[in-house]
Amino acid sequence: MKSYYVELTDIGRSHLNQEEIDVSDLKENEALIEAEYSMISAGTELSRAFGLKKGFRYPVRPGYCMVGKLLAKGSGIDIEPGERAYVNAPHASLVRWKHTGKVQDAMILKLPRDLDPKEATVINLLLVAIQGVNLCDVKLGYRLAVLGLGNIGIFTALMFKKLGCEVTGVDPIGKRRELATSMGISKVSEDLKDEEFDIVVDATGLSEVINNSVKHLKAYGQLLLLGSPRQSYECDMTPFLSAIHMKNIIVRGAFNNTAPFAPVEGSDNSLLRNYRVVCDLLRNKDIDVSKMIDRVIDPKDCEEAYYDLMYNKDKATCILYDWHNYQNR
Repeated sequence: MKSYYVELTDIGRSHLNQEEIDVSDLKENEALIEAEYSMISAGTELSRAFGLKKGFRYPVRPGYCMVGKLLAKGSGIDIEPGERAYVNAPHASLVRWKHTGKVQDAMILKLPRDLDPKEATVINLLLVAIQGVNLCDVKLGYRLAVLGLGNIGIFTALMFKKLGCEVTGVDPIGKRRELATSMGISKVSEDLKDEEFDIVVDATGLSEVINNSVKHLKAYGQLLLLGSPRQSYECDMTPFLSAIHMKNIIVRGAFNNTAPFAPVEGSDNSLLRNYRVVCDLLRNKDIDVSKMIDRVIDPKDCEEAYYDLMYNKDKATCILYDWHNYQNR
């Protein structure tokens, strides 16, 4: 069967390509999935689209946030043909994907029937956010700042608010501050001025922002590194390290999905638990993703979408690909 897929061909260049997919003899834990919608990641994916990470090579197939329907499956998949699934597969109209049961590998998870397939494309970003939230020692009434109000930053801020924190969202881009406010973050700012917090969350991945963040932490505060630093930055590290040392600051890395896939004895932190929780957050409109989606586009317009997300951040925050026109071609 024919599949259409987004391909990054060089820095800032992408197009829609096609290939034939072998749909016969599905192996254990394999599934054939027809995509409905997939979401562009404005973090990892953009870093690949514009070569922000050194040593990156082209061509490459980007994406890891897809919702689609199962057409067929091998043994070991507990989702029936015709049912929807969340899949962390690249942007493509048709994929043959294997469920590994590992948190840093391929996942196929049954999507609850009452979730909107467009909104469910953000699930992987919600899993990134909840991973960081679960790592922190949080107490009711803690004052907390989230630096960077992109998708993950807003999700993280809303989760901490649900835990009873007094949250301040920080971003220099007005559209993002307005969006955060509309979604329930009542206090937003362009910068932190001279305020101090119990927890500071970096959701930018910008080393300069991280370097300056420690001066806004109280003694015994926590710094959560949720964004992935990718670009080089030169500075004198002594003030940063001295602040950590003198104020007894705890620095926590929050790389995506380091919890075990399934629950293990002695811990209730697992990807399956987090998946259930974030699905509930979507279902209950605790996080109303419908307010975040800027537009749903034809995948052939991928290059324009990447450009807007990279350079027109005051206009574009969340863009989805609609694959319906490429099904059964």
